[in-house]
Amino acid sequence: MQPHQFRQWFASLPDKYQKQAKALYDDARRGGGVHTASSLDLIRTLIEDQISFDGAYTYDDH
Repeated sequence: MQPHQFRQWFASLPDKYQKQAKALYDDARRGGGVHTASSLDLIRTLIEDQISFDGAYTYDDH
């Protein structure tokens, strides 16, 4: 996942999930400094899994 794709995806999230995604993003930045395409994709996967579990938001562009 490229940074511009991540930003578009992030902007589409409800506030609750934006906060969770931002926390994951910030934690990963502190640990390694830079995000790779795979780390952005991992964050997206973790948040989408949480959304699926919650059942409150049906974002799906696959």
